[in-house]
Amino acid sequence: MSNDGVPNGIEPWLLAYVAEQAQPAQVDAWVDRVTNAILTEMPDIRAFDGLDELLRITVREHWVAFLADFAQPAQHFHLVDAAERLSTLVADLQIPLELLIQFYRVAQQEVWDYVSEVIKDLPPSDFDRADLLMYFWNRAGVWLDRSISASIEIYQGARSRVLAGAAAQRYESVKAILAGELTDAREASSALGGYPISVHHTAFVLSVGDAERAGGLETLAADLVRAVGASNPLIVKPGGRQLWMWIGTRDPLDLDGLAGANASAARVDTCVGVGTSTSGIAGLVASHREALGALRVAAPGDTTWLTRYDEVELPVLLGCSPEVDRFMARQLGPLVGDDEAMARIRETLTAFLGSGGSAEEAARALVVHRNTIRYRLGQAEELLGRPVAKISPELATALRHHELFHRDRGA
Repeated sequence: MSNDGVPNGIEPWLLAYVAEQAQPAQVDAWVDRVTNAILTEMPDIRAFDGLDELLRITVREHWVAFLADFAQPAQHFHLVDAAERLSTLVADLQIPLELLIQFYRVAQQEVWDYVSEVIKDLPPSDFDRADLLMYFWNRAGVWLDRSISASIEIYQGARSRVLAGAAAQRYESVKAILAGELTDAREASSALGGYPISVHHTAFVLSVGDAERAGGLETLAADLVRAVGASNPLIVKPGGRQLWMWIGTRDPLDLDGLAGANASAARVDTCVGVGTSTSGIAGLVASHREALGALRVAAPGDTTWLTRYDEVELPVLLGCSPEVDRFMARQLGPLVGDDEAMARIRETLTAFLGSGGSAEEAARALVVHRNTIRYRLGQAEELLGRPVAKISPELATALRHHELFHRDRGA
C-alpha cells in the first residue's frame, strides 16, 4: 500500500460511509454543525451582508468535494469555487486575514471531534480502528491545510488589488486637491479615506535616485513618522522616484526629532524635503509645495539629505537664476571659486555666521582649532576687502545660495 493509499480492509466501510454521508439530509446536518460552530465562535461576521450565507455554501462544497475524494487511493485536492469567492469577499470587506484562517481552524476542530465520534461509534469490524482513524485524520488534515494555504493566496491577491485601487483613488484625490479642484474639507477627507483636513498638515516629499528602489521609501517614511512621535500619516505614491506624505496634527508638528534621524541615517541615494505645519486644506497644499521646494536643495549623501523648508526658505524663494547667480558672484567676489581653499573659507564664514559671530563656536562646529578659524576669517577679510564682523545679510544670503545650489560645482 502506498503512503496515501487506503489501508487494507477498510475499503468496503469507506464506500458505504461515503454513500450514506452524501445523502442530502446527512450533508445538511454536517453543514449545520460546522457553520453553527463558526458563527458561535465568531458572531460578529453576521454583521457583514451575505458573508454567513457564503460561509455555509463553502462548508457544503468543501464537504461534498472531500467525500467524493475520500475513498480514492490517492488524494486529489482542489479548492472549491465557494472558498475562492469567500476569500475574495473577506478581502474586499477589509476583514483581517486572521479571521479567514479562524474559519478553517474552527472547522478543523469540528472535524477532529466528528472523527473521534465516528471511530467511537463503530461496531465490531474486521479492520483496525487505528488505521481508519489515521487515514481519516490524514486526509482531513491535508484537505484543510491546503485549503488554508490556497485561501490565503487568494485573499492576499485580492487584498493587493483592493489596496492598489485605493492607492490609485487616493492619488487622484490628492491631485485634485493640489490642483484646487477639490476644495470642500468634508469631501476631501472622505476621498482620502478619512484623513482629517481641519488640522495642521506637515508635508514630506521623499525621493530616491533609482526608481527601482522607490519601494524602500515607505520604510524611510515610517522612520520619519516615528522620529517626530506621530502616527497615521497620509501616504501617496505618485509613481517614479517619489513618495508624498502628510502628517496631520492638532498643533504644529514639532520637527526637532528629525535631527536625530538626520544624524543617524546613512542615506546614500535618498533626499527628503519637509514643509512647514499649516492648517486646513490650503495648508495641505502649501506645505506640499514647500516640501517640494526644500527637496530642490537637498543632496543625497550630504548633511542636507533631509531639508526643512523653514531652514532654507529664502534661498528657495530666490531660486537659482542667472540674476541670482550674478548677485551671488558680486557678494562673494573671489570666494566664489571652486578650489579647496575657497571652499574652506566659505565653510568657515558660514559656521561663523551660524554661531552668531563666535570663533570658538565655529571651531567646535567644524572640529578645528579656533586659531584656524581666525586665520581663515582673516583670509576672507583680505579677499572681501571688509571686516567679517560686519558681514551683511546680502553676503550671508549669497553664501547660503552657493552652499545649496552650487555645492561641488563652483559658480
